[in-house]
Amino acid sequence: MSTVSVVIPTFNYARFLGRALDSALGQTLAPAEIIVVDDGSTDDTPAVLERYSGRIKVHRQANRGLSAARNTGIALATGELVAL
Repeated sequence: MSTVSVVIPTFNYARFLGRALDSALGQTLAPAEIIVVDDGSTDDTPAVLERYSGRIKVHRQANRGLSAARNTGIALATGELVAL
C-alpha cells in the first residue's frame, strides 16, 4: 500500500485550519505525514498549529502565494503520493 503525504497550504485561514487538520488526522487510513505550509499568515494560524504540535509538520515562509506554498509542501513530502 502506498504512503500518502497530505499538504495543506494556508494563509490567514486560522478559522478553518483546525477543521482541516482534524479531518486529515481522522481519516480511516492515516496519512504518513501532514505538512502545513504557513505562507506568511498574520492571524491566529500559529496558535492553531501549536495545538497540533507533534502530530503535524509545519513549514513557515514569507508570503509567496498559493502555488509557491503548494510547491514547498510537495518538495517537503516524503510519501509516495501527495494529497493537496
